[in-house]
Amino acid sequence: MEKSTLIGLVTGLLLVYGAIFMGEGWQTFFDGASFVLVMGGTVAALLVGYTIDEFKQSLQGFKAFFTFQTPDRREVVETFAELARVARREGLLALDRRLGEIEDAFTRFGMEMAVDGVEEAAIREMMGRRLREEMQQRQLTAKFFTTAGTYAPAFGMVGTLIGLIQMLQNLTDPSAVGPAMAVALITTFYGALIANLLFLPFGNKMRAQTGEVLKVREMAQTGVLAIVQGESPSMIEKQLRLFLPGNEDADVPAPTPLAKAA
Repeated sequence: MEKSTLIGLVTGLLLVYGAIFMGEGWQTFFDGASFVLVMGGTVAALLVGYTIDEFKQSLQGFKAFFTFQTPDRREVVETFAELARVARREGLLALDRRLGEIEDAFTRFGMEMAVDGVEEAAIREMMGRRLREEMQQRQLTAKFFTTAGTYAPAFGMVGTLIGLIQMLQNLTDPSAVGPAMAVALITTFYGALIANLLFLPFGNKMRAQTGEVLKVREMAQTGVLAIVQGESPSMIEKQLRLFLPGNEDADVPAPTPLAKAA
């Protein structure tokens, strides 16, 4: 998990529940039925809006969210610069013995085709297809949790309405109206908290992670195709450095945008 995610979660919970414990009647804010209604209702709505396969895929993507490590773009540049130097000195087939050293599966997928002599157009198509599938999966997970962030407050309001209806059916004891109203509002509290501290931020960060992965995949596709085309190691390195944040190689012509090819 990225440090900022953990810091944000802990800080948000401390602020909210710190404010609760500083006041009176903090026990009121812990209501199991309200929590179950909000979470259960959100899950039910997601099952209505998504297929079972999409639901499972989104949960699998959520696991990847916590294990995500921001890719090092400079490491990608160094990797392809070295591969290009080997290909220039010993030929493209010499890269076959280096394939096992490539940790990134997408890069290895492209280099295997390059070593096997697959045509450039076919490599571009195959890598683009694989990239599309990966991006669709990641975007689905981000959309899934953003959608959950819109459902949670709605079910919080549903719980509040249920509580209000039940309260209004029994107004014989005016002194019980205040506590009953407080309990009725707990589900709205849970819905707003879960949506704005969990679901919506998760969706936003997943989109940011997807953007980082897309950049690295574009770098890999650019590097593989450049090696296949026989470009010099220095030119390949310059092209890939264009993907680095704050690069100073603006005078080098940018490669064809791979997002379109993908």
